[in-house]
Amino acid sequence: MSVLIVTGGLVSAAETSLSGALRKSVLQWRASEAAWLDLKVKVVMAEPIAEAAVERLLGGAPPEAELLMRGRDTLDLPELAEVALATALDKEGLPYEAATVAELFADAPRRAALLARAEAVYLSTTLLRDLGELETVLSLVRRPGIKVVVGGSLGSVLAEDPPPGVDVVAVGYGELLVPALAAWARSGYRALTPPDGGLLTRRAGAWVLRSGLPAGTSLDGLDTPDWAAAARRRGRAGWKVVQYESVRGCPYRCAFCNYPFLFDDTRFRYKSARRIADDWTRYAQTCGTEVVSCLDSLFTVPPKRNRELCDILVARGTPVKWLCYARADDLADEETVAAMKAAGCVQVQIGLESGDPVVLANMNKRVTPEANLAALENCRKHGLTTVTTLIVGFPGETAATLERTFEHLRHGRPDFHFLATFSTRAAGVPVLEPESRARFGLRAASNPRTTAPYWDHDTMSCAQAGVHARALNRRLALAGTSLNAAVYYGGVLSYRPEMRAPLLAFQKRAAERGVLRRALFDPLNAFVDRRLAADVEAWLSGEPHPRSVSRPAAPEPLHA
Repeated sequence: MSVLIVTGGLVSAAETSLSGALRKSVLQWRASEAAWLDLKVKVVMAEPIAEAAVERLLGGAPPEAELLMRGRDTLDLPELAEVALATALDKEGLPYEAATVAELFADAPRRAALLARAEAVYLSTTLLRDLGELETVLSLVRRPGIKVVVGGSLGSVLAEDPPPGVDVVAVGYGELLVPALAAWARSGYRALTPPDGGLLTRRAGAWVLRSGLPAGTSLDGLDTPDWAAAARRRGRAGWKVVQYESVRGCPYRCAFCNYPFLFDDTRFRYKSARRIADDWTRYAQTCGTEVVSCLDSLFTVPPKRNRELCDILVARGTPVKWLCYARADDLADEETVAAMKAAGCVQVQIGLESGDPVVLANMNKRVTPEANLAALENCRKHGLTTVTTLIVGFPGETAATLERTFEHLRHGRPDFHFLATFSTRAAGVPVLEPESRARFGLRAASNPRTTAPYWDHDTMSCAQAGVHARALNRRLALAGTSLNAAVYYGGVLSYRPEMRAPLLAFQKRAAERGVLRRALFDPLNAFVDRRLAADVEAWLSGEPHPRSVSRPAAPEPLHA
């Protein structure tokens, strides 16, 4: 008997079967509530992808577009969560198997065989977005006699009200939780004891197991996920691309972001530059790794660590290429960008979020539009690919602020952009605190059974934000400002600066052709917009106005 590790999202960019993706979407829709905003977001994202596909068919695509649209360098990897859990179980001597959510859905005989051999399922919620998606996956893996352990990014929410059929909600650091879970297994599932500094409580028929926290701010004591072992399990020689994590939390407090509060922790902790360099060098030597994809919330902080890492990597002959998330104000320093490029960095993902200074201030981004532009210019000068994200609809957003964002992008000319509609899904983020709700007149439906809860505020509603996001996507394509990252997601690693002009021309032709827009997406968006507006009004009409809500009592600490 063994542990079955289950990771991945319900529907992801790695999907290869359209019918399978549609089936899972239908199941997710049935398990969700108030799902019209989620559908609007998906329709807006799907439109440029579908337009590009039609243009490939009718007008032909340049070789650069074919290369990027067919790319799967970052899509065919096991999730980092799987590799980390497998590494921890190997250390404990517990046998295990692994499968993704997509694999369990696609192959019923294999699913049955895996569950027949499992005595426990460790389900990561890192890529599951709400309770509707979680319950859809749980329906696949719940079996009499199998213990179900759920952890990952939904852990803190699930700890308040565990869903039926879950035996343990694991909250915090997986590296500290797995030894406790392994001891539970060795006891015949009779004695579950929390890690040192952790906590075990009973809630709604399930155990809530909290990990406690590492001593100090260093993460060097945590085991490094073993990608070489992951390759051997799959009969592979290695991995061209691996995922990596060097920090937990974030030192900033952007109003929309929950990264600083994940892992049941509020402190920023990180690995040293030498530990990172040693890990990457080992991956290159044992896995044949060429590219490391850093999944950290923020890799360029602390700046001293970033420069030290660059110096070490250069001294070692730049063993790998790498990409990371970075703050614009760090990249506004040209020496930093030059050092990163020399050390093998090829791509940075930057949260521009908005081109309007008031909206950036409302977000508590602690960055200016001028720093954003300087960062983009430095990256372009030194040959770093820029993948930027923007949020449409944050409190303070208006048609005028979105016009400034468009002009900001037109001047900054990032390589790629990704538009995200403002979301209130993540519990505990600063913008959902009573003071912020009152300041912005923000109403948000409290509904864990939807990926995209409804909201409105003094200057915009979620129904309007979806309309603006669609319009901005189209304007950026027609203006030749930047490439839509959703269209080229699997192949961004293959992008080179000389590809920009033919790719932008292809994107513009796809947007101008308009066959799908007129025949499908215009009527579909009109239908979804009507249903969304009505549903938003129905859900939010029962929400009290935030300026009439008093501040609740402070919650008790989570840790014993």
